Amino acid sequence: MGFQAFAQERILTGKVIDEKGLPVSGASVYIKNTSKGTVSNMDGNFTFGAPDNNDAVLVISSIGFDTQEITIGTRTRFDVTLKEDLEGLDEVVVTALGIKQEKKALGYAVTEIKGSTLAETQRENFINGLAGRVAGVEVNSTSGLPGSSSSIVIRGISSLSGNNQPLFVVDGLPISNNTTATSVFASSLNTATSFENRGIDFTNRGADINPEDIASVTILKGPEAAALYGIEAASGAIVITTKRGQAGTPRIDYSTSMRVDRIVEYPEIQQVYDRGANGYTNEGNEELYYFGQPYPAGTQFYDNVKSFFRDAYSQKHNISVSGGSEKTQYRVSASNTSSEGFIPNTSLEKLNLTSALTAEFNRFLSADVTFDYTRSDNDQTFRGAGGPLLHLLLWPSTDDASNYLTPSGKRRDYADYSNAVENPFFNVNKNILNSLTDRYKLNTTLTVTPLNWLKFVGQVGIDYFTTKSTIVRHPESNTGKSRNGIFDQALVTTRNLTFQYYTQITPPKLFNDKITTDIKIGSAVYDYNTFSAAAGGENFQAPDLWSINNTDLKTHRAFNNLTERRLVGAFATFNANYDNMLFLSLTARNDWSSTLPKKNNSFFYPSAGLSFVFTELEPLKGIKDVLSYGKLRASIAQVGKDANPYNIRPFYTNALTTGGGFRYGFTGPSLDLRPEMTTSYEYGIELKLFKNRLGFDVTYFNKKSVDQIVQNLRLSYATGFVLMTFNAGEIQNEGIELQLNATPIRTDNFSWDILANYTQNKSELVKLPGDVQEFYNSDTWLYGNVRVGSRVGGPLTTFTGYDYQRNDQGEVLINPSNGLPILNTSEWIIVGDRNPKFTMGLTNTFRYKNFSLNFLLDFRVGGDVYNATEHYLTTRGLSKRTLDREVPRIVTGVLKDGNENSANPTENNIPIDLYRNSTYWSSIYPHQSFIEKDINWVRLRDVTLGYNLPTSFLDRTKFLRSASLFITGTDLFLFTNYSGLDPVANGNSAAVGGAGGAGLDYGNFPLPRGLNFGLKVGF
Repeated sequence: MGFQAFAQERILTGKVIDEKGLPVSGASVYIKNTSKGTVSNMDGNFTFGAPDNNDAVLVISSIGFDTQEITIGTRTRFDVTLKEDLEGLDEVVVTALGIKQEKKALGYAVTEIKGSTLAETQRENFINGLAGRVAGVEVNSTSGLPGSSSSIVIRGISSLSGNNQPLFVVDGLPISNNTTATSVFASSLNTATSFENRGIDFTNRGADINPEDIASVTILKGPEAAALYGIEAASGAIVITTKRGQAGTPRIDYSTSMRVDRIVEYPEIQQVYDRGANGYTNEGNEELYYFGQPYPAGTQFYDNVKSFFRDAYSQKHNISVSGGSEKTQYRVSASNTSSEGFIPNTSLEKLNLTSALTAEFNRFLSADVTFDYTRSDNDQTFRGAGGPLLHLLLWPSTDDASNYLTPSGKRRDYADYSNAVENPFFNVNKNILNSLTDRYKLNTTLTVTPLNWLKFVGQVGIDYFTTKSTIVRHPESNTGKSRNGIFDQALVTTRNLTFQYYTQITPPKLFNDKITTDIKIGSAVYDYNTFSAAAGGENFQAPDLWSINNTDLKTHRAFNNLTERRLVGAFATFNANYDNMLFLSLTARNDWSSTLPKKNNSFFYPSAGLSFVFTELEPLKGIKDVLSYGKLRASIAQVGKDANPYNIRPFYTNALTTGGGFRYGFTGPSLDLRPEMTTSYEYGIELKLFKNRLGFDVTYFNKKSVDQIVQNLRLSYATGFVLMTFNAGEIQNEGIELQLNATPIRTDNFSWDILANYTQNKSELVKLPGDVQEFYNSDTWLYGNVRVGSRVGGPLTTFTGYDYQRNDQGEVLINPSNGLPILNTSEWIIVGDRNPKFTMGLTNTFRYKNFSLNFLLDFRVGGDVYNATEHYLTTRGLSKRTLDREVPRIVTGVLKDGNENSANPTENNIPIDLYRNSTYWSSIYPHQSFIEKDINWVRLRDVTLGYNLPTSFLDRTKFLRSASLFITGTDLFLFTNYSGLDPVANGNSAAVGGAGGAGLDYGNFPLPRGLNFGLKVGF
């Protein structure tokens, strides 16, 4: 298309139907190479203004159908019949900056998931609906309680200590997916009261998005795909497009669902041996170690575990109104979610209000404005060491734990020596963990098209939210008793501003219209501001009054923190297309970050992608009935990543020494800090066979990150500081991704579709500074001497811990004086790896007339899980593995008697009487021996049975446009070789950076089985 000046406008109208005569809603209808266009409404109708150019080309596309292109000539009415796309060659996806591109033109892997698919899972947090659906994407949830946080990692870990989660983008606006860290609380200033991101959990803010408002989610997996977003998308991007109104009469859509969640797997404990030690039960000894004599015959036991958990009921209502004219379309919606948790006094109340307005003011100016408000009120419970599960198991089975109060309302203890155990019912009824969030998002996009070949797009957005988090440790609870109660409250206000714009130029076609090009040049400014105001106090005056005013004034502690960060970027892209067969994409971006030293705060990085649709070659066009589509692709990219704010220079803190004043903190200066730099490349091939009845998409990727910004590495005390942030590491990830689609059966009334994905990933910590051999995150040091740590030359996903002392042959050394194995406490070594050998997702969809059935199976092979809960129960004498305690045993190994490295070491033959020496259990079973190896699972993530009421019935009602019923089940079965409750375990919240806390099972709750019943109607 050549350079043209302003043109007169004409109104185009029409209707889009399928081959059966049914309307196709949501079809994209637009003028090629312009921003002029709309989407068809629920009746298939469309109306919009277009340039009065007889040579303009009208494009009509919809997923599942062949795209049609029609030269408009002098016509104004277009009634279009779309044919079913049996090859799937013209799929359009939303990429960086909200730009729509044909998938065949991309030089990198991209996956799009329909919003209806995510909404159908009925997950309260839509991120959990992504689990098992996309190759290369790993989703970890902390628990199945409402409001629990979820983390998402794409193509492995790319930062040792920083954030590895992708950027979230909604309608082109980057938004926050942060999870509140425990460092915002005043209690974090005291190590005796700090949580260190353990024991409590807060929602990741991506969960604020209502799945019913999502039109599609595009997963941009690597720097190649997300290069235009710069350092914010160094770990990939989740690009969300929300629903818009459609021209036509107003339409009302309403949906409702009722849900019940139930725990079906309970931890088992032995009920053979009573409390005590060394085989003796002393009535005066009430310490909770179960190494005493057998219970007397006829002892009454209470099933405290099953009586504690409850069936959790939830309901959700969603209503939307949409419509508009050919010039202006609108959509407003409201959603209310009320969810109970399977633990008493846990719940989530959430309100979503959203609106979207699209307007075309004249022939060259259009706008898109969205505004939404979310209010979330979440009651959670403590987890891990201070949570109810461990103490529920530890509480004597001979006592009814539900009777937790005395007649006077005080905490009832079963004995005088009960401070070692917290009654779980008292815990969840008297301790408080609440977060209340109000969130506002405003996003405005203006598009100016003064010429057919020139377009300006500008966007301004704000993401503003406040979260008030309250933690109460009751003065009678174990967590607050020593201080007569602890009150914590933090108010965190986040304000993120985004301004971005670009100019798009579409030069004339070249070489007989075989080469088309476009150029985009733009800039972006991101301004982030977070302010937290925290207050805490101790020593409650009244036991059940939750206020800072109820605490001793002398214990009050206030803590304010302001974090500011600004990022400015400039970018350019060049795209070229030769005859719809060969596609080239080049990008360049430069960022300036406020968190790096001035001499290093500017950094440049490019990307390049190439796509070759080889089935467009003339010799292959004759076999398209067999090889319908074939594409080779390759791309390479670099992306930088800056530091967290305030890591460059030391800062002052309050001096607690005599005289007060200020002093430097523990962290030293990093005046030469440089950005992390990741170089990534990928190759792939896409094949579609037999008119897309069978398709493959295979990708190999490799990314290397250098100059890793590693926080809190220890310094010599001689420097005057303890910690420092370094450019210190190099890491590498590589993997294979496979996606497969197949349609084994397709008839007029029945179809069967299969969608499968496969992921294999491995990583390596290539180097650390100097002679440092391990990097670990102390937040993951939850229990015993096992933590999430990475050692040079090993994977990034390992556990490190102590191992036994061994001889040169690797045999365990035994202490000749007592027959116990000897632990080597001089070195932390790799004792497990959480990374699976591979993961796979398998979705089957069956349709028969008006019925549909689909289900997702999630497979995981390999990967280790630290079952710290089982170690805790073993050392307490509650694990069933301790039932053989009366049988003496000999630990396999050789004696450390001076001959251990000789040709004939002395084999251990010293028996151990565990029944009479119960302290030996922790020596025979050190912590690392409870890392369960090569854990596999098959999980039914979700299954949905739906029924659409027939059109003949709807027509008779005169007011119903659509109606359907559905039943959805989530996590209905799990087959695994893991001995704990659920291998989907995370001992920390999503606030933990680096390698995270997945695979740490310490007092964790399992995922419940859920069942939803729902109705959808349209008017």
